[in-house]
Amino acid sequence: MGRERALSATPSADVAAVESAISLTGEARLALGAEGAPPLDGIPDIRPVLARSEADGSVLDGAELALLIPALDAGPRLAAWGRAVEPVAGEIGRRARELPPLTELRDRLRHALEDDGTLTDRASPRLRQLRQQIRDRRRRIVGELERLLQTEGDRLFADRFVTIRHGRYVLPVRAEARQRVRGIVHDRSQSGQTIFVEPESLVEANNDLVQAQREEEQEAARILAELTAAVRARRPELDAYVAAVGELDWVFARAHAAERMTATAPAVDRTGRVALREARHPLLLAQAWQDPERAVVPVDLELSPDRPLLLITGPNAGGKTIALKTLALFALMAQVGCHLPAAEGSRLPVFEALYAIIGDEQSVAENLSTFSAFVKQIREVLAEADTRSLVLVDELGAGTDPDEGAALARAILETLAERGALVVATTHLEPLRAFASSEPRARNASVEFDTRTLAPTFRLRYDVPGQSYALAIAGRLGLSPALIERAQAHRSTDAARVSQLIAWLDEASRCEAERTIAMERRESETAARLAAARESEAGATARAREIVERAKAEAAGLLTDVRRAVAAEWERLKRAERSRPALDESRRRLRDVSARVVPAPAPRSAEAPLQPGMAVAAEHLGLRGQLIAISGDSATVRSGAISVRVPVSALRPSDAAAVPPRAAGAGRRQANADGPVRAVAPELMLIGRTTDEVQDLVEKYLDDAFMAGLANVRLVHGKGTGALRKAVRGVLSDHPLVESFRDGEPAEGGNGATVAALKVS
Repeated sequence: MGRERALSATPSADVAAVESAISLTGEARLALGAEGAPPLDGIPDIRPVLARSEADGSVLDGAELALLIPALDAGPRLAAWGRAVEPVAGEIGRRARELPPLTELRDRLRHALEDDGTLTDRASPRLRQLRQQIRDRRRRIVGELERLLQTEGDRLFADRFVTIRHGRYVLPVRAEARQRVRGIVHDRSQSGQTIFVEPESLVEANNDLVQAQREEEQEAARILAELTAAVRARRPELDAYVAAVGELDWVFARAHAAERMTATAPAVDRTGRVALREARHPLLLAQAWQDPERAVVPVDLELSPDRPLLLITGPNAGGKTIALKTLALFALMAQVGCHLPAAEGSRLPVFEALYAIIGDEQSVAENLSTFSAFVKQIREVLAEADTRSLVLVDELGAGTDPDEGAALARAILETLAERGALVVATTHLEPLRAFASSEPRARNASVEFDTRTLAPTFRLRYDVPGQSYALAIAGRLGLSPALIERAQAHRSTDAARVSQLIAWLDEASRCEAERTIAMERRESETAARLAAARESEAGATARAREIVERAKAEAAGLLTDVRRAVAAEWERLKRAERSRPALDESRRRLRDVSARVVPAPAPRSAEAPLQPGMAVAAEHLGLRGQLIAISGDSATVRSGAISVRVPVSALRPSDAAAVPPRAAGAGRRQANADGPVRAVAPELMLIGRTTDEVQDLVEKYLDDAFMAGLANVRLVHGKGTGALRKAVRGVLSDHPLVESFRDGEPAEGGNGATVAALKVS
C-alpha cells in the first residue's frame, strides 16, 4: 500500500498541506532515531479480499479470511509503538496509536480459522459434533474393511490397503474374484486386473458418512458466510486501517530516503523566493553510493520575485542542465513532503505549475523541427504561466538564427517576468548574457571552467557571465590542434576579446576564491585555538576557585581550633597561679598551637622512588591512594574500594595516608574528600542534546563513573543522523580512562547506544 502511494504521489499546491507533509517526514526521522521503524513487516495487502467481500451475499473462502489475521495482528503492535514514539513524534505516534480497534474481529477470525484458512473445530458446536461423527464412522468403516483384508488375504484382494473412490471407502478386489465379493463396483484399474468394490455390508455405513460430510460442508459454508458478513460490517474501519498503514509506510519511506541522503527539511517560503544551499541531485547521490569515487558537486540556486529571471551560461557538459533538473526535482519532492539533499536553511515556494522545456522535441511524424517544437511548447507556457509558476528552459534561443533567436528569447523572458513567473534558462547566446547583465529583473550565473585542466568544475557562480569554451572542449575531446587553431583564426576580433576578458575574470575570481578559502581556514584555526585557550583558562580558573574554597574551609577549621585552644588556655590562666613555671608552661602550649597554624618548613629532599605500599597521588585525576604494584609504564593504585591503573609518570609520593577502604555494600557511589558521596548511574541519556553539549557531558560522566568504580557504562545517543554517535565515539577514542567501546547488543539498544569499558580493576 505504501509503495502504491509513493508511485502515485502527486505534488500538492496547498501551502498548509505541504508544510504538514514535510513536518510529518521530520517526525518520522525522529521516531527512527528513538524507537526504529514501525512494525510494518508481514502485513499483507488485504484490499482485494475487502473488495470481494463488498457485495451482499458474497462468501470469502477460509484462505482469504485467514489473510486478514496477520494484518489485524499488527494493530496492537503499531499502537504500542505509537505510544513509545509519541513523546518525540507526536503526530506520528497519535496516528499509530489511534488505528481503528479491530481486536474483536481479529479474535473471532483467529478462533474460527487455522493459519492456512481451515476452519477449526471451535468454529461452532455443530461443526465440532459433525466432525466427531465423521471421525467415528470413518474409523468403524476402515476397521471393518481391514478385518476383511486380514480374513481373506491375497486370495481375493490385489492389495492389502483400504482406498477411496468417489468419496466412498472400497477394497481392491482381484478381477477373477469379483463374484466372491458382494457389493458395488466403483472403479477399475487401467490394466483391468483390479476392481474397486464397496462391500454390500458397508453401503449404509458409507451412506451415513457421506451424509455427515455433506452436513459438515453446509455448516462450514454457513460459518464462512457469517465471518464474511462480519468483515463486511467492519468494512469502513478496515478501509481506514489499510489507508493508515499505507500512509505510515509512505511517510517512513520518505524518512528512510532522507536519512540515507543526509537531507534537511526545506522551509516553505510564502514570499515566492527560492534559496537552495548545497543542493545535490538525488540521482547523482545514488550513483555516488554505488561508486564513491564519483563525488557530487553541490550547487546553490537563488531566485526571488524582484529578480525572477536567472540565465545560466558556460561550457557544454558543465552542469547547466543538471542545475535546472535539480531545481525542478526539489520543487516536486518538497510538495509531496520529502526532505531535500541540501544544506540547512534551504527554502522553496509552493508552485501551482511547473513547466520544463528540456531536450529536443523535433518529430518527423508531426512535421516539427527543433525550433518548431520549441515554439509549440513555449506557446503553451505563455498561455498559462502566472505568479505561482516555475519555468525551466534549456538552450533558450537555439535552433534558429542566433540574432533572431536571441531577440525572441529576450521577448519571452520579459513576458514571463511581467507575468510574475520564476524562470531559469540556459543559453550560449552572447546577447542574452548582455541582457541579463543590464536587466534589473534578471541575473547572470555561470558554470565554472578550469582553464588549466580544460575541465568543468560543475560549480555555479552568480553575477558572472560564462563562455562556452567550445574550442577548448573540442580539443580536449580529440580534435586535432591544427583544426582548433584554424577555428580560432576564424573567430571575430570582438568575440575573441570578450572571451579573453571573461577568461581573465574567471582566473581572477578563482584566485580570489582561493585567497578567501585560505583566509577562512586561518580564521577557523585561530578561532579554534582561541576557544581552546579560553576553555583552558576557564578550567584553570575553576580549579583555582576550588583550591581557594578548600583552603578557606581548612583555614576556618584551623582558626576555630586555635580560638578554642587559646580560650582554654586563658581560662586555665585565670584559674591557676601566676608563677613563673606556670607562665612558661602556658607559653609553651601557645607555641604548640601556633605551630599548628604555621608549620615549620620541612627541609627539601630528592623525591623518593616509588615503591609498593607508598601513599601516592595522581593530581590529574584528583586521586590519592596506596601504590599496590608497578608493571612497566603503568601502576595499580588502590583508593578506597577501587583499584585503578594509571601511568607511572603521573604518580607522585603523597604525605597523606592512603584513602581508607569503604565499607562493604557501599554500592557504586562516587567518593569525594571535599564533598558528599553521590550515586553514579550506569548509563547516560544523550538523546536531544547537541554535539557540543555531548562532549562536556560525556567527559564529566566518564570521570564520575571511573571514580565510582563502574567497569562498564552505556551511552544512549539514538540512531538519527549519526551526529551524536560520532561525537560520543570521538570523546571515547581520546579519553584516557576508556579501555574500549562497542555497539550495544540488541537488548542494550543496538546501534542507538555505545557501551564503554573503563580502566577499572
